[in-house]
Amino acid sequence: MVVRRMSSFPDELLEHVLAFLSSHRDRNSVSLVCKSWFRIEAGSRQRVFIGNCYAVSPAILIRRFPRIKSVALKGKPHFADFNMVPPGWGADVHPWLVAMAEAYPWLEELRLKRMVITDESLELLARSFPNFKVLVLTSCDGFSTDGLAAIAAHCRHITELDLQESDIDDRGGHWLSCFPDSCTSLVSLNFACLNSEVNFEALERLVARCTSLRSLKLNRLVPLELLHRLLVRAPHLEDLGTGAYLHEPRTEQYSKLKVALQNCKGLQSLSGFWEVAPGYLPLVESVCSNLTSLNLSYATIQSAELTNLLGHCHKLQRLWVMS
Repeated sequence: MVVRRMSSFPDELLEHVLAFLSSHRDRNSVSLVCKSWFRIEAGSRQRVFIGNCYAVSPAILIRRFPRIKSVALKGKPHFADFNMVPPGWGADVHPWLVAMAEAYPWLEELRLKRMVITDESLELLARSFPNFKVLVLTSCDGFSTDGLAAIAAHCRHITELDLQESDIDDRGGHWLSCFPDSCTSLVSLNFACLNSEVNFEALERLVARCTSLRSLKLNRLVPLELLHRLLVRAPHLEDLGTGAYLHEPRTEQYSKLKVALQNCKGLQSLSGFWEVAPGYLPLVESVCSNLTSLNLSYATIQSAELTNLLGHCHKLQRLWVMS
């Protein structure tokens, strides 16, 4: 019987097999088998995760992985979330973007956490990667809504824009009007961390155009009387983050919003409610039966109200609350 060594398999066959490995850990293990597997894995990898931006240089990344389309990069340590890192600590993404603009013009995704990214960097990103689709900025800082305007204007194929818990210089809601009329690709939009009023007419037009939109997280200044208009234009939402509702609802507002929410039959995740009057809680109860995720971290509700609400959440798997 002839025993054929794995290392003698055609490169194309092994590359095809490796395409089924999505875990970074699994691919790292594969690259340690032998020199041949190391070379083939490096040449076929399209996604990379770097847990410390100082652990490796952009040059080393590019030399080892020449075909990357998606980069996830972490900067400052976790305790930066508690203001325990001094100003000017570092974690500037700009050198990475300069290097990737030359080496990876086909880059489609960038996911940053606790990194510093300036408006200049966002402008560079927006103009350097014509097929760019996903930008996730988690707990990042150094940029303003002017940078977001550049992303909106030039990233014509963007599917996800997520600004989760980032510290942004909010210069107004004009950036939403920079999305061109041809932009219909958005699947996920999160601007909950912004502090100023947005251009609601531009937001409404964007939501209406993007028929594949599944996740929408609004900031606290999107008023209740307008929320139902967004929901009517996005009945296929699966993840909704709402604003702050301090005043007791009027009957007409309540009825419109209740109907719009109930028409979002695929809604599985609900968050926001930064501040909410008790009169709105029955609205949440009307869509609770299908929820698997409920985030009430910022909601000012009493324990009795929470207990009653959870009684309607028969499929709930994840709950966020803070005392």
